[in-house]
Amino acid sequence: MTLALRPVAYAPSMDPSGTYAVNEPQRDAMRTASPLDATMPRYAAVAKALILEIERGRFPVGEKLPTEQEICERFGISRFTAREAIRRLTEAGLVLKRAGVGTIVKARTARSRYSASVSDLSELFAFNRHARLEKLSEDTVSVSGKLAEILPDATGQRWYRFSGRRFVTDVLEPIVHTEILVHPAYDSIRDRIGEPGVMVYQLLEEASGGQIVEMRQEIECIATPKKIAQALGTRHGSPALRVLRYYVGPHDALLSVSINTYPHDRFKLTTRWRLHWDPEPK
Repeated sequence: MTLALRPVAYAPSMDPSGTYAVNEPQRDAMRTASPLDATMPRYAAVAKALILEIERGRFPVGEKLPTEQEICERFGISRFTAREAIRRLTEAGLVLKRAGVGTIVKARTARSRYSASVSDLSELFAFNRHARLEKLSEDTVSVSGKLAEILPDATGQRWYRFSGRRFVTDVLEPIVHTEILVHPAYDSIRDRIGEPGVMVYQLLEEASGGQIVEMRQEIECIATPKKIAQALGTRHGSPALRVLRYYVGPHDALLSVSINTYPHDRFKLTTRWRLHWDPEPK
């Protein structure tokens, strides 16, 4: 797996007095309120608006970002919300806080896309091991409706369901929303899902007493559902990649299925397939 980061230049500018100054174009930009994305939490929407303005050059590299108070007044938000929005910009590598100076723009482009290279199941599991899983909800659900389309042989059964988001180091936003459905025979794993360093596939192998021998994968493009968009901080209906993964044990027994939704601009998956040609019969 590789994580590509763009090198950036950092050259803060000072006024003749030796202090960092907000120039007039910046003040004009600050006074012009940008509409906030109503589908996102306020702090995320403010962060998104500021990121767009940095990318468009309204706050140039090396110049100061407006203060927390100015951001509060501009967007009509609390100091806590403004502080959280700036924290997200800092984690994205866009700004840098300098004691006694303020918040300086240090890059025009956020670190926001994660690139993973997978050639077999072991590399897929390794990727999941390095991605932090944040639990959002869990319940037991009856397999019907759209779930029955995914699990037709389990219609009417009650499966354990877990949903969460995965984050990777140095990437601000969650890179995927995942929903995991577990066969009722193995729902004892629910108490350990989300433990640091514990992978779901390991729990399934322990509970079933066998190894996962096959993973079937289905990929399609979708419009992001509202609930998932809110969890990912994206727009409802925006393009996304949905990846279904069926985890199969010995004797073709289905242990679990995961429903993974990747925003179109945050994740890139590269797969490698090596061909082994059998010699033609003589």
